[in-house]
Amino acid sequence: MEASSGSTGREWSVSLIQTKMIAPRLPPGCVQRLALLKRIDAQRPHSIVVVTAPAGFGKTTLLAGWSEALSAKNQPVAWLSLDAEDDDPQQVGAYLVAAFSRASEDIAGQAQQLLNNDSLTPIRTVISVLLNGIAGCGRNVFLVLDDVDRLSAKPVLAVVSRLLRYAPENMHVLLGARAEPALALAQLRAPEKLMRINADDLRFSIDDAQSFFDRAGTAPLDRDSVELLNEATEGWVAGLQLASLALDRVGDAARLASNLAGPSSGIDRYLNDTVLAHLPPVMLKFLLHTSILERLGPGVCDAIMGRGGESGEKLDWLEQHNVFIQALDERQDWYRYHALLSDALRRRLVRQKPQEVPVLHRRACRWFAAERLWPEAVRHALAAGDLDLATQWVENCAIDMLERGDPYTLLGWIGKLPPDAVQGRLRLRIAKAWALAFSLQTARASREIGAVVDEFERVCREAGGVIDEAVLAEINAVGALIASVSDDSERALELGRAADVSGVSVAPWARRYAQSAQFFGLMHRGRFDQILELWNRVGNCAEASIKSEYSNMLRDGVYGLSAMVRGELPEARRLFEAIMLRAENALGASSLGKADLTSCLASIYYECNELDKARNMIAGRTTAALETTPSGALVRHVLSAARLLSRDGEMGSALAVLEDGRQVAIRRQWLRLKLACDTETVRLLIDDGNVARARQIADELSANVPALCEGRQGSAVETWTSYCVLQARVLMAENRAGEAVAILERLLGTVAALGWRTSEALVSLLLARAFEQCEDAGNALSALRRALRIGGTIGMVNSFVDEGRPVRELLHRFCRVPSDAANAESAYARRLLAAFHELDGSRSVSTRSIRVMTTSSNILSVRELEIVNCVALGLSNKEIGRSLKLAPETVKWHLRNIFEKLNVSSRIEAVQSVLGLGVGEGRAAM
Repeated sequence: MEASSGSTGREWSVSLIQTKMIAPRLPPGCVQRLALLKRIDAQRPHSIVVVTAPAGFGKTTLLAGWSEALSAKNQPVAWLSLDAEDDDPQQVGAYLVAAFSRASEDIAGQAQQLLNNDSLTPIRTVISVLLNGIAGCGRNVFLVLDDVDRLSAKPVLAVVSRLLRYAPENMHVLLGARAEPALALAQLRAPEKLMRINADDLRFSIDDAQSFFDRAGTAPLDRDSVELLNEATEGWVAGLQLASLALDRVGDAARLASNLAGPSSGIDRYLNDTVLAHLPPVMLKFLLHTSILERLGPGVCDAIMGRGGESGEKLDWLEQHNVFIQALDERQDWYRYHALLSDALRRRLVRQKPQEVPVLHRRACRWFAAERLWPEAVRHALAAGDLDLATQWVENCAIDMLERGDPYTLLGWIGKLPPDAVQGRLRLRIAKAWALAFSLQTARASREIGAVVDEFERVCREAGGVIDEAVLAEINAVGALIASVSDDSERALELGRAADVSGVSVAPWARRYAQSAQFFGLMHRGRFDQILELWNRVGNCAEASIKSEYSNMLRDGVYGLSAMVRGELPEARRLFEAIMLRAENALGASSLGKADLTSCLASIYYECNELDKARNMIAGRTTAALETTPSGALVRHVLSAARLLSRDGEMGSALAVLEDGRQVAIRRQWLRLKLACDTETVRLLIDDGNVARARQIADELSANVPALCEGRQGSAVETWTSYCVLQARVLMAENRAGEAVAILERLLGTVAALGWRTSEALVSLLLARAFEQCEDAGNALSALRRALRIGGTIGMVNSFVDEGRPVRELLHRFCRVPSDAANAESAYARRLLAAFHELDGSRSVSTRSIRVMTTSSNILSVRELEIVNCVALGLSNKEIGRSLKLAPETVKWHLRNIFEKLNVSSRIEAVQSVLGLGVGEGRAAM
């Protein structure tokens, strides 16, 4: 929205410029290019039309005429005029969504809600949701992107390319450009769906020129004079407009044609001779000074000229005299100069008054800042050479962006600033570290906070050892978040405590992140008493606002996660459902940014055998989870998705989603997530009879995991637990249960001492299986009794059921053998047997086996099909490489191509796009 007058204070409101999303008004007397419009209209459906020509050939007028004709038929047309400042993917994505929202609210409603409430959602996901809205609207939808060649940043080109590549059949696109866009258009559409209109097509015919002069209000011209002028300008529309302006003074069409066609002619001379030289001095000065603007309004022009109240009249005068100016909206609040005029004026301004250029930019930047139109304010500040002002504005507004959970916009704006300007501002660098941590860029965040600490220590030394306690507290808070995101629970606890106990004032949202880090660290130390003490102190102090929702959600979610680990599933469930309700009120029911909450709830629902609820929690959120969810919640999402898929007979998809999680873990160096995925993969492989491959995974892990995790504290204990469970499973599959017993007994003591009751129940259950395999019936029943005692209290179901036939037989024997076991344990064992029986009934429906894929709508090459088949088997990149005799980097390259061709971003999506969708993903989060 256009911002109203306001202060230049902290609040950051990146207002979208509405005039960029409105087709320019057609100028009076405009010659309609009916033949070209018919050609464009005949190109439908699912087409891209590219109109490419130098400035002044009427590209924008043609596109505006087409847009106006469609709008007159009530067809939804999204218009977006692009410029060089559109170099941030988040900003371009916001403009695209807003443009479609202007065309029709039902098209972009969900995507707009994501942008408004869910800034952590990756822009590629927002674009996919937008495409789904277009596909589902039930009518043809049109998009016009004008000046698309002005886009050059690779991330922005990727956003636009994604929109064009995966546009549904009912979406038609027109692109206007002065030069060939950097979009690889030939790859986006089949040749018959790509149409080009160039300068030769746009040149006026003699009939077009005659119509132009008839409507221009000049003295009547005969056919020969029109032909002379059209030939002299080679049908160039801007040249004909210049001729019309000059005719009243020159009078002689033949002499004017000769001047226009002269070999020394240039646009600057044309404009000077025909327009600028004949303007009143006051108007020429106005044009020169305001030429620095991309768009002009009375307010900003008054600010630049240094006087008020006159600019509106001057803009009206320029439009009335056809001085290459165009109104951008119906109210005529905003205008722009024709590109030819503005370019010529800027060259003249720099040539004649170079010392005034920075002054004018500084006046413009202050006006835009007062209106809170920050992108334009910062651009003009940088153009004025006022780096301190631009940097100060970004710094002032950084915290507001962070509190709203919008790290991508902040990183984009910091990226616009020269590195030297950022280097000297400690608080801006701290904000950058926050943003990197929020966006899970762990390596960059760690480097940034390390450099910040070095700089802070240097400043303290130079101040004679005086420490700014407030800055130190914030450094500790962001360091605690980075440690949490990096899965270093011990460091997170240390820094979180330091920030939280600081006596200085710390922003409430930053303190909540410090408290989240403490919950994370204490959970992995098993100090649930301290967690409860901290929760009782801070848990009822949540702020009820959208701005604070992200920090509240994370802190309360980590507390809920600790309840799950402690084995308090009913309490964890109650808490997560309450957080979900609160988040939906703040962020919207369709928000994808709640993936960490839904992941944990899915895990609880699955454990309690409420499978439909678990599926609903996961459906459509896998990609968002893979891209935005912290390690602990992502573990639960991936494991829940894999188990639900395997329950449905989708073994290939289950292995694929586990490999997706494993690849995220490798990329982010999250060993805990990697081991969780490896452990579940081994379980599925053993169930499928593939013990050899399970052994291969176990051996590869044995080379480094013990050195990294054995005997360590914190989150390494959870990683070590997964490793021991994995090794025990493989040993039991190889009939080496005695060795498995030794591993599990040691592990049981560790998890019991930490109070991790859910893990204790699972390890006890595996130990019962191992004893049973060793024919030690007494110890088997004893271990099972321990598992039942804990599991019954917690409400566990599927951790027992997923162990399959061995546990089922143990439960039958437990129910038959007389013992002093409590009636509650026997009743619980019978409930578990009923769950086994229920599973038998669900399996009566035929399951799908992995089948070799031979085609995918002719999209994939033979080699790519081979790789997708390997993906469907759950093979890692290394294993695919070994199977197909390819280097791992070659496999990665093929996978990138496959993902692009199938419009997916993960293995699970690639498999399911060919084999059919399952629980792991829906198209809404491609």
